Amino acid sequence: MLVVFPPSLKYDTNDVPSFYEDHLLERVSLLELRLVQVVEQLAMAFEFIKRESKSFGKDHALLQAFFETIQKANPEIAELLKKNQIETLDEIKENPARNIYQEQFPEELLRHHTNPNVELFTQLIKEGIKLLTNNEERQAFRNLERAALLSPRNIPLKVFIAEKLLRADKFAAAEKYLITAFETEPHNEKILLLLGAIYADFADAEKSRKFLSVLTTDPGKVLCVNYIWGMLAAFEANWTQSIAAFKEALKIIEAPEIHYLIGCGYCESGNYRLALRHFQKATATEPQFADALFMQSLVCKISNNAEDEKKTRLTALDSKQSGTPRLRFSCKEDPDVPEIALPFAHFEQAEKHLLTGGAPRLTKFFRELLFKSIE
Repeated sequence: MLVVFPPSLKYDTNDVPSFYEDHLLERVSLLELRLVQVVEQLAMAFEFIKRESKSFGKDHALLQAFFETIQKANPEIAELLKKNQIETLDEIKENPARNIYQEQFPEELLRHHTNPNVELFTQLIKEGIKLLTNNEERQAFRNLERAALLSPRNIPLKVFIAEKLLRADKFAAAEKYLITAFETEPHNEKILLLLGAIYADFADAEKSRKFLSVLTTDPGKVLCVNYIWGMLAAFEANWTQSIAAFKEALKIIEAPEIHYLIGCGYCESGNYRLALRHFQKATATEPQFADALFMQSLVCKISNNAEDEKKTRLTALDSKQSGTPRLRFSCKEDPDVPEIALPFAHFEQAEKHLLTGGAPRLTKFFRELLFKSIE
């Protein structure tokens, strides 16, 4: 990476303009983020290859023994099996994009049911969906769990149940289904994203990154991945990596929530000028964004800008948004600066829930990103 300074700085060895420092910091932060993601991705790839090589070796030995036995017992049947195998491989080559999630539900789940009691299985699935539609979650999940017991190798069903459990905020229950599904389909990107999100919410950064690192180049999931990665880095107080991840998300969508998170990251790193810039962008798009207004007022207070501090704090106080963290502070005549920026304040709690335990607005934003990524 080359950095070029203008000729006017040739003989000035003591002072470099701050915008050059900001530019270098952003470039270094982005490189650091990329490096960490690549390392995690390589580690995950190694585990996949190791697991698949063992599985392939066992399958190959079993198939070889099977074909040798058939060849000795009945050469005609062996030749027919060989011909059918070649035709199947040719069909796969002609339709590489075909996968199990392209089938319409519930036919997709029924197609992967290989055990008897098809009628009971079908009835349980349909009843479960109907009950979910009527918001009768407890009975709905009972039906779906019974269906899963009837079809223990049905991966699409396990992922479907896990997704519905996540929508109901039952993360621990969803994890159990996804873990068993992952053991069978370790390359399934939907499973990887959901597990990464669950472990991030549990504040288990190491496990979360293990699953998410594989998806850093997936166009449909990279936005959600970078959002989660930014929150994990913030939890570890790695503000340069957190800002870099949120900025990667910002390249995909100009959302006030992301500008707000970047601004809070800059606040934590002590760069109040850039923090103010992103808070202003957030409130320009969403004038009633109470938490962003409150953080903006605190930056103005730190910068001794009393006029803007009072104006933005009053606007934050007048906001109609309920359930926002700023309510704990902005009702005071002279609010204290919180020890940690508002979106990260819940990190100190015993039950952290990194992604779903903070402000309702950010929780809603994350859930929308997650479920849109797996549609």
